[in-house]
Amino acid sequence: MPGTTNPFRPSFGVSPRVLAGRTDLLQDVDVALDEGPGSPLRSLLVSGARGMGKTVVLNELEEIARTRGWLVLRLPEGPDMLTELETSTVPALLAEHDATAVRRRFTGAGVSGVGSVTTEVEDRYPVHRSLTRLLERLSDVLAVHETGMMFTLDEVQDADPQVVGRFATVYQHLVRDEREVAFAAAGLPVGVDQLLRQGGTTFLRRAERVHLDLLTDEEVAEAARATVSDAGRTLADDAVAALVEIVHGYPYLLQLVGYHAWRVDPSREEVTVRDVHSTRPLVVERMGRLVHAPAVAPLPEGQRSYLRAMAVDDGPSSTREIAERMGVPMQQQNVYRARLIDRELIRPTSHGFVDVTLPYLREHLRAQPR
Repeated sequence: MPGTTNPFRPSFGVSPRVLAGRTDLLQDVDVALDEGPGSPLRSLLVSGARGMGKTVVLNELEEIARTRGWLVLRLPEGPDMLTELETSTVPALLAEHDATAVRRRFTGAGVSGVGSVTTEVEDRYPVHRSLTRLLERLSDVLAVHETGMMFTLDEVQDADPQVVGRFATVYQHLVRDEREVAFAAAGLPVGVDQLLRQGGTTFLRRAERVHLDLLTDEEVAEAARATVSDAGRTLADDAVAALVEIVHGYPYLLQLVGYHAWRVDPSREEVTVRDVHSTRPLVVERMGRLVHAPAVAPLPEGQRSYLRAMAVDDGPSSTREIAERMGVPMQQQNVYRARLIDRELIRPTSHGFVDVTLPYLREHLRAQPR
């Protein structure tokens, strides 16, 4: 009897059982950790649209670091990022890993259970150790074991750019001193661009910028077959072709379509083309609610109107016809067009034509009340 446990994992940020299409990037970072300080891929900015697997890539990078014995520090969200690192996260790691921690006093660290020997000099001249000094000490401790630390930051677009800029300054000091450190951040393209425009992030502008593209049809098919096969079932050839067509190279949809096709009858040995086709209405609804609605909601009205004007067409739209539908001059149309391309919601297909980037965005727009 085939396995009944569903092997697909259509939750945002959860690593799939079979990772599709990101092997080269992960191998390059793996090599970068071997190459030592100065390797360019030790500082990495990953961008891509929602559901393209940015968080999954961060998860995999963290796992690569952990298998080498490195510490992984996920940067806290919000304006208190540096305070939390300085007063809680890093002191706690020092207390755990520094054999001399019981003989050191980190004034203001606020870590309970760490013993200290107070001297008269310390009482008279208390020293508050900065985040830079704490991280330098942690680096010294890890160097004894020939390991390092990786910092990761997800959802860059939600972070305070000024706070991230100040962290970048701290990280730059560690890199200049040739410490064993690495940094990887992920976010929407607009969020990454905003971060790099922030003062104090000059150093991060020299980080490697990786944009996650759609998966190829071959990558989708291979991952789908392997996921189903590893779980004890088979995926019919026509079912593979149907799945590729519905997924459109979108990593999140690979997991979503596979998950619901599997659920049609888990006790049956083969996942059929009918099982796959049955998922399409749910895919359109789920993409609209979880991906398209959050992407469209913050847009200015002019950009939303532009998308609605595009949704009339079944394929690429003429920019001149879009301007006519909106009742705006071509120059104004060009402004909306440029903004939506920057947000990766539309893309130019040929001279004077654009199309939506995300699968099923057109269906979502058509379903919305005017």
